[in-house]
Amino acid sequence: MIDEEPVAAADLVGARLTGVTAARHQRQSATAPHLSHLWLHLERLGPVLFRTPGEGLSFRSDAAGPATTTGTTATTTDPADLPLTRFLGQPIRSVSAVEYRDGGTAFTAGLALGFEGGRVRVLGLDGALLVVGPDGHLGGVEARLHEDTALARVVRTCSSSPSQWNAWTTGGRYLYFRYRHGEGSVEHFPGGPDPDAWDEEGSGLLARWHDGSRRGEIALADFLVLAGLRLAPNSEVLDGR
Repeated sequence: MIDEEPVAAADLVGARLTGVTAARHQRQSATAPHLSHLWLHLERLGPVLFRTPGEGLSFRSDAAGPATTTGTTATTTDPADLPLTRFLGQPIRSVSAVEYRDGGTAFTAGLALGFEGGRVRVLGLDGALLVVGPDGHLGGVEARLHEDTALARVVRTCSSSPSQWNAWTTGGRYLYFRYRHGEGSVEHFPGGPDPDAWDEEGSGLLARWHDGSRRGEIALADFLVLAGLRLAPNSEVLDGR
């Protein structure tokens, strides 16, 4: 992912979407809106500008915000046909990278942003930003897009206050799940489940939400739905308490 004055993906988690500004690409598609620039107006972060250098996604803070035009392309605010607009007022629950793989070609194509009620992918492909909603499909391109969100192994380490698990994705990433006082979170630590090996480098928050309760216990299936994760076929689920 290519960043200038970057906002980290983890910074987006928990930020409330207050507005969307889009600049259209001259070339359009029936499968998803094609944009040249996209600003997400986020509570506590301000405007965050998304664009593509050709393949992949660049995103950074943009304190000035969008101008009335970008080159010769007019901008629109909260366009009704943009999938993100339906989630105005909601916090971003989860963020995951979307990888493009095709033979020897591989790069980070964009981000999947999780909200209550669905996910939106913002992708940089072939010189355009594509915004793909929960029901959107990019045809044959879909087979080349991958997210490391399937779990190969999950071990419960505490049943309540907090509910807590260690988990590993099919791609080998270690994730730490925690739920307490109605708040759930998913964090990635490259050092694995030993807290003594955790440090900031390479670590990151992947999901956070509050369900409005004060509960300290949640079933794994419910946690995964809220976190935007899933069990892989033949996954191993263990009780390590």
